Parts: sequence; structure tokens; C-alpha cells
Amino acid sequence: MVIAIKKYQISILLSFSFVILGCQHSPINFTDAQPPNLPEFTVLEQAPSLQPLTASISAQHSIEPTSVKLSEIFTTHTWPIKNAATNSHSLNRIYFIGLSATASLENPDVLIEAFSQRLSELANQQHLPEISACYNSIRFRASLHSITTTMQCSQPIENMLPLILGFWDIESLSHINIETVQRNLNLNKHIGAFTGSEIDKAFRNQLLGKQHPYNLNIANQELVKALDEPERLSQLHRSTRDKMQWHLFSATADNSDTHNLSSSHNLSSTMAREITWPSWLMQNNSHHSAHNGQRGSGNDSTLHESPNADPDSRSKLNQKQTIYLIDAPDTVQTQVRLGFITDNKKQSHSLLSPPQATLDSSLGCKTIAPLLGRSYTGRLFYDLRETRGLTYGIYGRCIDAPLSQYLYFYGNTSLENSGAFIKGIVDHTQLITQQTVSQTEIDAVATYLMGQRQLSMDNTFGRESDYIRNLLSGKSAMQAQQQVNAINSLTPEQLRQLSIETLSSVPTIVLRGDADKISQDINEKLPNWKIERISAN
Repeated sequence: MVIAIKKYQISILLSFSFVILGCQHSPINFTDAQPPNLPEFTVLEQAPSLQPLTASISAQHSIEPTSVKLSEIFTTHTWPIKNAATNSHSLNRIYFIGLSATASLENPDVLIEAFSQRLSELANQQHLPEISACYNSIRFRASLHSITTTMQCSQPIENMLPLILGFWDIESLSHINIETVQRNLNLNKHIGAFTGSEIDKAFRNQLLGKQHPYNLNIANQELVKALDEPERLSQLHRSTRDKMQWHLFSATADNSDTHNLSSSHNLSSTMAREITWPSWLMQNNSHHSAHNGQRGSGNDSTLHESPNADPDSRSKLNQKQTIYLIDAPDTVQTQVRLGFITDNKKQSHSLLSPPQATLDSSLGCKTIAPLLGRSYTGRLFYDLRETRGLTYGIYGRCIDAPLSQYLYFYGNTSLENSGAFIKGIVDHTQLITQQTVSQTEIDAVATYLMGQRQLSMDNTFGRESDYIRNLLSGKSAMQAQQQVNAINSLTPEQLRQLSIETLSSVPTIVLRGDADKISQDINEKLPNWKIERISAN
């Protein structure tokens, strides 16, 4: 009997050992690196002849709204009827936005979550029952320089305004459930590990520096913990409201059968002046203007000492070739961010003839981002996805914000492709500085940008967004169009010189993946780069 039990125990141990052996990971066969593959831009022999998309056609969309300045901080806008008619509206619409062009907003993510909680509270209370059916249409959005509220409703604009403006009343957030706000903000932090916001924040920390205003003013865990302190949220609410310039865009339903002024026309100049606006919107004093140009609350030195203020010194400090790695054990993919601080003010103007020489410094950034990073015909997408199959997508963006200008590329790849994928991006950023791009490829980029601009100008939201971008950058619609025209007229050698200036520094690379599994492959593919593990926080 004892012998039988021992045999049974040995059998169990052997079975367990086989299970363990069967669960061991197979060795990863890492993908070999390859030299860059470039797309070909050739004219098909049998293709029909089409009229080229010229910059002059796109210039027709450089339309400015009719604006009524009601105070030093508040302006209403309406679009020309012939332009508004391109969209058919079945509901009245409000787009209310506050802008801080010269300073970064502090913790706008906290305010957006608080507003969402306030909206839920109003919906439960049936506040303003005549428009309660429209509560679900209210949306809040924020950037580090703006906070936007939009709403669509069948009610007249005048009935919608009190609800939208009410979110900025000082007492509006006094009785919301702070614990819910804190819980949701903490949950967003965990969700960010999967959506990419976690690596995006770590990337900005390495690229711009941890003390840059853009890195200090979002995902502030210390503030989240302190929200239950008396007046903490109210102080943030008031200080944010008082530092912004305000703009109201309105669009009403296309009701051709009605003669009601409030239902058949945009918010006219006469109506705008007759409405009783909140006192905080109608300020006409110098205090607000002075406050709007400063960061306040002890952070002024941070703004002036930000790394982007002196790109030359930043590039010298960043010459060490380092790959920053957020270790995420057992993840099945590697998230990649690679970017450059860009500033061409000193050099690029000498490359261009007037009037192009008067353009801002983002020309190289805004040209290289789509050349390398647009989908399908962008060099990175064509090579790393279409040709080599290393990723589902790889894209590039030029961030031309008031306090920072940078170019970056982002995408995900599987473990076995990690080294080849990262090296592929690095190789393409180097190649564009070494070889001239064909004129046909430059024309394709310009056509892409002009088509993108035309599409955005064909809808109300696109026109509003474009107008706001121009306000933040201090440009008119015509100046923004001139930049697209300048890209359209670039020569291959001019683009190569812009590429050298834009990509002159060592790129900042941040990864999120399983460090134990991918580090050796990355070291073999990029032997001159050092891997440094960092925290996501």
C-alpha cells in the first residue's frame, strides 16, 4: 500500500514537471534589421489626366468669421452664410472655448473631470428641464492652452447659453462629489498604461524636461489627493477662468420655414449685444490682460527656463544616445515614441525667398511629419508596415504649441520586431538628411496637406478648430495658407537643408515593453545606444 502511494506521488510530480516544461516560453526569434525601403511615386501610363490640386484652390478656404468683441476678454463669432451652408444642421450648436495663448493652463484634466461630475449632477436634478434632453450632447475637451464646451440642441441658442456658461460660475463645483472625481482621475492613470497616455507623459518628460510647464500641469497626483481640502478645487476653477480669453461660436439649425430670429440665424451682432452676459465675461480692465500673460502661482521661472526656450543648449545636453525604457513585464508588444525638439528660426528663413521668408519656424517640422509619418504613402508606414510588416501603424506629428515645438513618431510593435522597428525609424530620420527627396514626393506631401486643409475647412468644427489654432499661434488664416503654399514650392535641396536643421539633435527615444525580453535585441540592432530604465511616473 505504501509502495502504491509513493508511485502515485511520483506520477503526480512527473506530470507537474511536464506541465511546467510545457509552459516555458519558446525562444523569441527576433526580426533582422533591413536598410530603408522607399515608396515610388511614378505616373501610371493609363491613368486619366487630372487637374492638379493647387494652393490657390485651397486658398479659397482661408475664410475668417464675422466677430463681435463684447469685452476685452470675450468675442462672439459667426461664419459667412455661403460658407455655413455647406453643412446642414438639424440642431442648434454652441462651441464655447477659453484660451490661454501665452501660458499653460494648470491641471485642465482635473477641471474636465469635475465638469463631467457636475453635468451628471445636473442631469439627475433635471436642472433646466426644457433642455434636459440635450444634456447627453454636452462635451468637454481640454488642452494645455484651452478648455472647450460644446452642445447641440433643438432649443434656441438663448436657452442653451445659461447651461454652458454656468459651468464657469464660481459656485458650480462647490457641491459635486469630490471622491468620484478623485476615483475617476486615478482610474484614468491606470487606463493610460494601455491607451498610450502613460508613455506619452514619460516621453514628454524626457524630451522637454520634467520642469517644463506641459509636464507640470497634467496628471498631477498631488493635486488629486488634495482635492478634498477646502476651496482647493474652487481656487483652481477661478484662477483658470480668470486667465483665459473667451470665444463663442454658434450655429443654428437650417429651418427655412421658420421666421423666428433665434431659430433661423446665427447669434447676430444685435442679439449678442442684447443678451445679458455673466459679469466675469464682460470684464474691461487691465488686471485680466496682465494675468493672462503670466503663469502665476510661483511657476514663472519654470516657463522662462524651459528646455525649449534654448534648443541649442538642449541639443548639446541630449547628445548622449540613450533609449529610455519603461519596464512592463509580460507585455506582448513594445510601445515606441521617438522625437526631436525643433526650431528653425535662425536657419530656415535664409533658405526661402520672400514672402516665404516671413513664415514661422515650423516649416521643417510640418513638412517632415507627413513625409515620414502619414499613412500608406508616408515613408515609415510604407516601409515598416506595408513592406516589412513590423507594425499595424506608425505615424508622425508636428506639435507646434505656444511653449514648445517638437516632431515625434509613434507606433507599437511585437516583441520580436522591437529592435528592427526602432532601428527602422532611426534610419529613416537619418536618411532624409543625407539624400534629397524627389520633387514628385515633395509634391505628394504638399497635395496631402492641401487636401487635408480643404477637408477640414468643409465643416464647421474644422473651421472653428483651424481658427483657434491660428489664434494660439498668432497667425491669420491667410498666413496659415501661405505656409502650405511654401511647402508646395520647396525644392529637393531646400527640403534636405530643412531636414538637417530639424533633425540635427540626437532623437529622444522612449519605449514601454518587457525589458528582459527586448533589451538584448535592441542592443544588437543599435549598439551605440545605451538603454536606461525609467519609471512611468
